[in-house]
Amino acid sequence: MFCNQCEQVGKGGACSVSGTCGKKPEVAALQDLLIRTLKGLSYYASEGRKLGITDRDVNVFTVEALFS
Repeated sequence: MFCNQCEQVGKGGACSVSGTCGKKPEVAALQDLLIRTLKGLSYYASEGRKLGITDRDVNVFTVEALFS
Protein backbone atom coordinates (compact mmCIF):
# COMPACT_ATOMS: atom_id res chain seq x y z
CA MET A 1 0.00 0.00 0.00
CA PHE A 2 1.23 3.49 -0.82
CA CYS A 3 -0.65 6.19 1.08
CA ASN A 4 -0.23 9.86 0.21
CA GLN A 5 -2.46 11.11 3.04
CA CYS A 6 -0.74 9.59 6.07
CA GLU A 7 0.30 12.17 8.65
CA GLN A 8 1.84 9.54 10.89
CA VAL A 9 4.72 8.57 8.65
CA GLY A 10 8.30 9.41 9.49
CA LYS A 11 10.75 11.51 7.48
CA GLY A 12 8.03 13.34 5.50
CA GLY A 13 7.42 10.54 3.00
CA ALA A 14 4.30 8.60 2.17
CA CYS A 15 3.27 5.56 4.17
CA SER A 16 4.28 2.26 2.63
CA VAL A 17 3.05 -0.10 5.33
CA SER A 18 -0.62 -0.82 5.90
CA GLY A 19 -1.56 -0.33 9.50
CA THR A 20 0.44 2.75 10.49
CA CYS A 21 -2.82 4.70 10.79
CA GLY A 22 -5.19 1.76 10.38
CA LYS A 23 -6.35 2.71 6.88
CA LYS A 24 -7.04 -0.09 4.42
CA PRO A 25 -5.44 0.00 0.93
CA GLU A 26 -8.88 0.35 -0.69
CA VAL A 27 -9.60 3.50 1.33
CA ALA A 28 -6.24 5.03 0.40
CA ALA A 29 -6.91 4.30 -3.29
CA LEU A 30 -10.36 5.90 -3.11
CA GLN A 31 -8.95 8.98 -1.38
CA ASP A 32 -6.29 9.30 -4.09
CA LEU A 33 -8.99 8.99 -6.77
CA LEU A 34 -11.09 11.66 -5.06
CA ILE A 35 -8.14 14.08 -4.94
CA ARG A 36 -7.26 13.50 -8.62
CA THR A 37 -10.90 14.03 -9.59
CA LEU A 38 -11.13 17.22 -7.55
CA LYS A 39 -7.96 18.54 -9.18
CA GLY A 40 -9.59 18.08 -12.59
CA LEU A 41 -12.86 19.66 -11.46
CA SER A 42 -10.95 22.58 -9.93
CA TYR A 43 -9.04 23.14 -13.15
CA TYR A 44 -12.24 23.49 -15.16
CA ALA A 45 -13.85 25.64 -12.48
CA SER A 46 -10.82 27.97 -12.60
CA GLU A 47 -10.97 28.16 -16.39
CA GLY A 48 -14.69 28.91 -16.17
CA ARG A 49 -14.02 31.75 -13.72
CA LYS A 50 -11.69 33.32 -16.26
CA LEU A 51 -14.69 33.48 -18.60
CA GLY A 52 -17.01 34.78 -15.91
CA ILE A 53 -18.72 31.42 -15.32
CA THR A 54 -19.16 30.24 -11.73
CA ASP A 55 -21.27 27.54 -10.15
CA ARG A 56 -21.90 27.67 -6.41
CA ASP A 57 -22.75 23.95 -6.31
CA VAL A 58 -19.34 23.07 -7.78
CA ASN A 59 -17.59 25.33 -5.27
CA VAL A 60 -19.46 23.85 -2.30
CA PHE A 61 -18.96 20.26 -3.52
CA THR A 62 -15.23 20.79 -3.97
CA VAL A 63 -14.70 22.18 -0.48
CA GLU A 64 -16.87 19.53 1.17
CA ALA A 65 -15.16 16.72 -0.75
CA LEU A 66 -11.68 17.98 0.16
CA PHE A 67 -12.54 17.84 3.85
CA SER A 68 -14.50 14.57 3.76
